[in-house]
Amino acid sequence: AVRHLLFEPRRIASNCGRTIRMTLTPKALAERDASDPTSLRRLSREDLINLAVGHPAELPSEVMAAAMVDAAERLRDTGVIGESATQELNYVARWGSPETLDAIARFLTDQYAFASEPKEKEARGVRPESLMITNGVSHGIDLACAQLTKPGDIVVVELPTYFLAADVFRDNGLDVVGVDGLGEGIGPDGVPDGTPGYFDVGALERRLRVDGLRPRLVYLVPTHSNPRGGTLPERDRKRLVELAVEFNFYVLADEVYHLLHWGEEPPPPRMCEVERGVLEAAGVGGDWDDDAGTGKAAAAWEVRRSDDVYEASAALESSSRSSAARVVSVSSFTKILAPGLRVGWIEAARSIVDMISDRGYVNSGGCVAPFAASIVVSAIENGSQARWLQRLHERYRGTSRALHDAASREEASTGWKVASCPPSGGYFLWIELPADCDERAVMRAAEDAGVAFLPGSRCVPRRCESREPPREERSCRLCFAYLDEEKIVEGVKRLAESVRNARGK
Repeated sequence: AVRHLLFEPRRIASNCGRTIRMTLTPKALAERDASDPTSLRRLSREDLINLAVGHPAELPSEVMAAAMVDAAERLRDTGVIGESATQELNYVARWGSPETLDAIARFLTDQYAFASEPKEKEARGVRPESLMITNGVSHGIDLACAQLTKPGDIVVVELPTYFLAADVFRDNGLDVVGVDGLGEGIGPDGVPDGTPGYFDVGALERRLRVDGLRPRLVYLVPTHSNPRGGTLPERDRKRLVELAVEFNFYVLADEVYHLLHWGEEPPPPRMCEVERGVLEAAGVGGDWDDDAGTGKAAAAWEVRRSDDVYEASAALESSSRSSAARVVSVSSFTKILAPGLRVGWIEAARSIVDMISDRGYVNSGGCVAPFAASIVVSAIENGSQARWLQRLHERYRGTSRALHDAASREEASTGWKVASCPPSGGYFLWIELPADCDERAVMRAAEDAGVAFLPGSRCVPRRCESREPPREERSCRLCFAYLDEEKIVEGVKRLAESVRNARGK
């Protein structure tokens, strides 16, 4: 009966008591959405090969259908006043229900371990008290800005950066300052190694010490970054945390691509794990101390696990303690499951999570996505989320290599520059155009050729203060998640021809 209700064609009851079917087909809805002039999915022509849009091509319809069946059966079995209904359909604590936080913490602990030994995995694990459910990365960024900054504060971003994040910063009245990223990665021997560039922590330190720059936030995508695909080494992650403690700013780490990793070696530890180690080594573990889960702190967490939104005693032990913690990690199920779920999380030391969650509308409504998060938990518990993630790894390993190999074959004829090896994670490949190539001319030629790319200039926020001329104006961001290998190869051929035409060669 539950399956019948879930999968019967959708119907809408009219005021006259009749039943009518939806008149817009899925294809028509997609075409309407893609015609939005602000969307990277807009359709300029039917045969367009779109390497610009950073969306997944394959969506887990069967995974989500099964998870929703599980959720529906759970609700039916418990009735209107059962435990499941209380946790999924009612108001719950602003951080999320205890069951949801526990399940997501276990899943993340397993996935972040990247085949570590059990003892090491436990030490590196995610703690449920350090999590808060959000509506995705963008929502997490907005919450962090609203609660940790004030208008006029400075946020530092890497150039190039995720181009839509700057809009969130400006909505919160922040001044955006750019620090140019490294042109290419630096190996353990200190020599450039041809891998994608990443955030230049050394340049930030010079701005802090020499120029007196005093940011409130430093925003970066540390693993398989958007747009360049670079990964910040562990040594630089540690140094960034040390600078954050010394100069009293927060590190806002967008780690949405951390689990989209298929390289032979695991990625560097996530930023919260790095911070925990740095603070413990300095003897100022604070909220990350192992004994933070005992005594009064543990009692406060037990209060927190219940719905304390309307209680006068909602102020927790951790919110009144000073803390050296400075990392706020935002991530999401958007890239590893489905964007339409709008379920993500913040991971941070407990005192920071308490500050971020103390927002008026969150206090008023409680957790922002309790029911949607419970469906994600169903996918976690039946094992389909982990299997889907592995499927994405296998698909993207193939499409990323196809994109890299196709772009590498065109290097000599186009003069563009590609990273020395295929991507080992994320969504994107970054191409630097030759010095005599005008980005606007390439865009015009590409439109004629039927291929779309994201111009590097889009990855430099408008009115962003920077000390260097923007080299991004001769670059392209290409996505390997949205198309199959055949279309990717054809798209690169069209783009290469566009570059040659723009250069007059």
